[in-house]
Amino acid sequence: MEYKVDILVPQDVIKITFRLGFRVENRINLFFRKVVQELVASKEVDITSRYDSLNRKNVAGDFRFVVIEKFLSYENDLPVMEQLVMDAYFFVKDFANSEEKWFGLDSSMITVEQVPLIIKPVGEITLNRVYGNS
Repeated sequence: MEYKVDILVPQDVIKITFRLGFRVENRINLFFRKVVQELVASKEVDITSRYDSLNRKNVAGDFRFVVIEKFLSYENDLPVMEQLVMDAYFFVKDFANSEEKWFGLDSSMITVEQVPLIIKPVGEITLNRVYGNS
């Protein structure tokens, strides 16, 4: 098992990518805390609260897990067969467990971001402007 750390915004946003392998139980909360301990020990991140009253007592700040959920955008120009396959995929995905449950995350620490999935963008569209009452 290994992980990669990308600091997107220093002291604010950190992306941690876990490479766990097959048949490894997803204990992301546990793995995350271990990574944070290592980052604090190496002084790459400071987790004490930014509020003065809490900072004086060395209270740790809040953590949020951001789960990126993809949905099929309407801005795709897919052939009929590919559209059917993607519709079937997202239909089955609706019945599967959510990523939060897969990873065993505490629901109070999660923000779900929805991102449109664009596979084949729509080609050039020509629009003609009409003037007057026509």
